[in-house]
Amino acid sequence: MLSNKAFYNWLNKAKKGEQISYYRGYIADPSIQRIGATNDILRVEKFRNEIYGSYLSNLVTLVQKRHDSLDYEYIAIKK
Repeated sequence: MLSNKAFYNWLNKAKKGEQISYYRGYIADPSIQRIGATNDILRVEKFRNEIYGSYLSNLVTLVQKRHDSLDYEYIAIKK
């Protein structure tokens, strides 16, 4: 998982169309993901909400790529 600071540093420097992979696993419930399961669900939820806020502010487009069951790559693309 990318840190908030790293995400915002990228967001401030990125040009339109650049992308960053900000999470790999199952962001809806990280305790059951196949890669690096975590019980720190509050931290993941806070980070997810920060990323989603950037989407609502029309700063990024959010996409995901499925690698396997409960294994997704979450990507933000700068608008």
